[in-house]
Amino acid sequence: MSIISNNTTFQKTANDALIKNVNNPSINKAMENLENANNITIAETTPTQPVTTLAEDYGDSGGFAQPVSKSGPDMRHGIALYLEDVSVWFDSFRALNDLSLYIEAGELRCIIGPNGAGKTTLMDVITGKTRPTKGSAFFGQVHNLAKLSTEEIAEAGIGRKFQKPTVFEKFTVLDNLMLAAPKDKRVSKSWFTKIDAEIKDTLDSTLAQIRLKDMINKPAGLLSHGQKQWLEIGMLLMQRPKLILLDEPVAGMTDAETEHTAELCLRLKKNHTLIVVEHDMTFIDAISEKVTVLANGAILAEGTLADVQNNEAVIETYLGR
Repeated sequence: MSIISNNTTFQKTANDALIKNVNNPSINKAMENLENANNITIAETTPTQPVTTLAEDYGDSGGFAQPVSKSGPDMRHGIALYLEDVSVWFDSFRALNDLSLYIEAGELRCIIGPNGAGKTTLMDVITGKTRPTKGSAFFGQVHNLAKLSTEEIAEAGIGRKFQKPTVFEKFTVLDNLMLAAPKDKRVSKSWFTKIDAEIKDTLDSTLAQIRLKDMINKPAGLLSHGQKQWLEIGMLLMQRPKLILLDEPVAGMTDAETEHTAELCLRLKKNHTLIVVEHDMTFIDAISEKVTVLANGAILAEGTLADVQNNEAVIETYLGR
């Protein structure tokens, strides 16, 4: 299962991995090699005993490492995400009401709205956690999100970061990033052999993006809140997603961390499509091009931040006077 698919499953996987690692000499040895590395090339000495990867040890259903889909999303029409007349009903409660949303490839779209507006449900539909009661949801022209599992959606190229960072706190920054690398590039001996060139390039690029290269040997648990958020974004980047969903990425951050996260989002936009859910208007102002306002499960307004801030319905429903 990919790291983006389910926060509860992810945390359970992390906890299981940390507990099991205590009694797994092979994994412990691998961690020692990683921590002693002077750069991102892992020691080339192959152990005499066979070594299993974490994915093999815990089963494909419980870890990060899933094969990346061979066929990416078809965005020839310039649209990365199609949601048309999507409704989600929980008994009598309608979380989404005939919502239609189109996200262009390479766009950075900000989603705002009051609590209970449907923002989380919207992201759940996109990642397969919640099925729409009616309507259609497509990633590109081919991938029908309403019929794919969370794992298949992750493999197709959609990555989601939840509000609360969920990293392996006892593992180093490098360990966390390597655990998130695609399984087809991280085979059994990859802890002890030279990193695949493609993965090394992705790792180099990711570390540069999240600006944690000087901390690769530092346990994730010792990072600041903001650094943990950036590390988890880095773990998404190791999966090479086309569409990234960020849920309140600057919640709890300092002003400096918030500014850095805004810069990170703008860098990511060069190679990814982004959907950012956030309440911090200063942050939204720094990164936004187009803003969508949700209320009562439907789109209340769309446009630039200035447009929606001056919209009477938005002022009345969300921003206040």
